[in-house]
Amino acid sequence: MERAPGREQFSTVVLVRVTTRTWERFAPQAGPALTGSTHPGGVHIVQGWNSHQTQALFLTDVEAAACVIVAAAE
Repeated sequence: MERAPGREQFSTVVLVRVTTRTWERFAPQAGPALTGSTHPGGVHIVQGWNSHQTQALFLTDVEAAACVIVAAAE
C-alpha cells in the first residue's frame, strides 16, 4: 500500500507568508500562489480548489492566555 503525502491528510490548509514553492507543495490544486500579506495576522485559507485571504487573530502570549482563562471560566 502506497502512503499518501502528508498534505493530503488535511481538508483545510492555512498558509502564512509562504514562498511560491511551498504553495505549490501544499496547495497546487488552488491555482497560482496568492500574493502574501505583510499585515500581521493575514493568512490564506485553502479548502479543496478554493483559496481566499482572511484575517486570523494576532495575539501576544499574554492575550492568548487571557482568552483561554476566560473561555474556561464560562
